[in-house]
Amino acid sequence: MENLPSVNIRKANADDIDDIMEIEHLSFHPEVIESKKVFEDRIAAFPDGFLIAEIKNESEGSSMIAGYISSELWKYSEEIPYSNFNLNHSVYETHCNDGKELYISSVAVNPAARGGKIGKRLFAALLERVSKEYELKSAILLVNSDWQNAYKMYREEGFVTVDKIPNFFPILENSDSGDDPSGVGIIMRKPLSD
Repeated sequence: MENLPSVNIRKANADDIDDIMEIEHLSFHPEVIESKKVFEDRIAAFPDGFLIAEIKNESEGSSMIAGYISSELWKYSEEIPYSNFNLNHSVYETHCNDGKELYISSVAVNPAARGGKIGKRLFAALLERVSKEYELKSAILLVNSDWQNAYKMYREEGFVTVDKIPNFFPILENSDSGDDPSGVGIIMRKPLSD
């Protein structure tokens, strides 16, 4: 049996922003890091959809924010609204409280906490909590084709590729796709109801 760290998953609040931004900077290339204002707005606009994973160190009496997941609600459409997919977009331009599609806008885990299935636990908690409170038809996300580990995790979580956006992400030298990074944005969707 795997020995996973004990994690408390809770809603993010404004006091968590510095830790969230530290994880953002540790996890992403500078060209795809989103701004502090974007994250502050996500917390304010849809607090039910912004969760953090916190690991408590009982012996030291301290805790560490190990990861986060942010989301927003979109109006559902069979035709995917490509214009909604923008780095650093304002949640206030796309989020609607009665939306039927959960857009997972960002997820990241502190490198010091990787290997504890923090990302999978954040995904499961978000989908469970938001599905209980909102009548959702599906969840959708966008992943860089160069991020093979993330793509694999999303597939394992039941997301399937529904479309691609060429040249969405900048081509980065530190991709995990091998020798030929492409920067293609892969749109993935998971049904949440029949």
